[in-house]
Amino acid sequence: MAGTLSLCPYIKMQRKMLLHVGWFRLYGLIMFTLVTSQINPSTTTNTTTTTTYMISKGANITKPGCQRQCGNITVPYPFGIGLGTGCAIDSWLEINCNTSFNPPKPFIGGLEVRDISDSQVRITNVVANKCYDRLGALTHENIAWTNLLGSSPYSFSDANKFTVIGCDDLALITGSEGRNFTSGCVSLCAKAEDVLGGYCSGIGCCQTSMPKGLKYYFTSLRSLENHTTVWSFDPCSYAFLGEENAFTFRGASDFLDPDFINRTLATVPIVLDWVIGNLSCAQAKAANDYACQGNSYCNDSDSGFGGYRCSCNQGYEGNPYLSPGCQDINECADLNNNVCEKICINTPGSYNCSCPHGYYGDGKKNGRGCIAETSQFPVIKFSLGMGFGFLSLLIGVTWLYVTIEKRKLIKLREKFFQQNGGLLLKQQISSNEGGVESTKVFTAEELEKATNKYADDRILGRGGYGMVYKGILNDQRIVAIKKSRIMDESQIEQFIN
Repeated sequence: MAGTLSLCPYIKMQRKMLLHVGWFRLYGLIMFTLVTSQINPSTTTNTTTTTTYMISKGANITKPGCQRQCGNITVPYPFGIGLGTGCAIDSWLEINCNTSFNPPKPFIGGLEVRDISDSQVRITNVVANKCYDRLGALTHENIAWTNLLGSSPYSFSDANKFTVIGCDDLALITGSEGRNFTSGCVSLCAKAEDVLGGYCSGIGCCQTSMPKGLKYYFTSLRSLENHTTVWSFDPCSYAFLGEENAFTFRGASDFLDPDFINRTLATVPIVLDWVIGNLSCAQAKAANDYACQGNSYCNDSDSGFGGYRCSCNQGYEGNPYLSPGCQDINECADLNNNVCEKICINTPGSYNCSCPHGYYGDGKKNGRGCIAETSQFPVIKFSLGMGFGFLSLLIGVTWLYVTIEKRKLIKLREKFFQQNGGLLLKQQISSNEGGVESTKVFTAEELEKATNKYADDRILGRGGYGMVYKGILNDQRIVAIKKSRIMDESQIEQFIN
């Protein structure tokens, strides 16, 4: 009975009740809601709000020639619109676009799809509830369960939470077909004033987490006293599985809100995890059944049922399931995609920042940025100028000092030369120029070298005016060198002779 709606009688507690069974089944996906009659039934219309999730930011997200959207929902490959059209990677990911709605609505089997993201599918919720009269008699009941079947690539995500609304209630959620699981939540309160909105504290609203890997769940509601003690402000109880951050508890006003179920159906989806097949990444590669295209990587599912998903490498975008694969993101084309201050250079999978001529730095807004070289003057140029100035001053002062000292030394030598009979020596040298060999004047350094610094083993004799040393000149001539021992200007002439 794929996609059919059936009505059948249901008898309970000697009363005839109407059993409204919505049994949608296609490829084994079933959502079931049991609704008993209501004393004052009201007409309800389900409204949905949609958010488009795209597997990629690229323009090409479907196979060529395949429909891109169903109503307001974008359907990216590996999903595909149309049964048997080949637009999906396999039949489990085929989307039936029901055009009897305005706008059209997408379905996977009997499950209405709210959006499709990289790793999740959000479907329309089902809410279990019970309502009572003031005497505790049951006036209305919804029983809800959803079966994804073990062979499907879908499982309930741990992004869901099980939520119970009411002041006299215990709700149980039982999971199987994958991982056996039973959990529950008790929601109690005595007065409406005790109930605070904004979060579920256990007073009027209770929540519990769900594990990964569930394929089936069944919700059952039980009341401790059939709401007889709280009926004046809370005649009904509710329980549902749904995306954790999508539901906001409004406090005691939710108890009497006739639109609570419709509002929850419209705003709180159930989150399903989806994968490709039931093989791991390594197994799919070995079997030549690998779906990930170029510039992408493979993620093994952690649901416990095998399967994998594909993602674009860092710095790439597009649909990792469509050939030729993910495309390089030009981060430089959008200022919001890079942190460069001046120059952005795109590279495969990344980008580099640099500074133009006349600037220095790492070129990044969150780093040093680009600093104009002229802006360094107060610190660098001034320091360099001061350094060069000080160095020049030091060199100048040193040169001046050396020059002055040299002049002093020259004058001192001139003084000593005259004081020690230098003029007399010059006169004698001049008077002997016609001799066999002219007289030569030696420097003190030359005399020290010739006598080996006036070594004792070079002493030839001692006189009244000084010491006589044996000297060996550079040309190996041997000479006698007399060194004055005392300074007596009256004896200078005698010493020279």
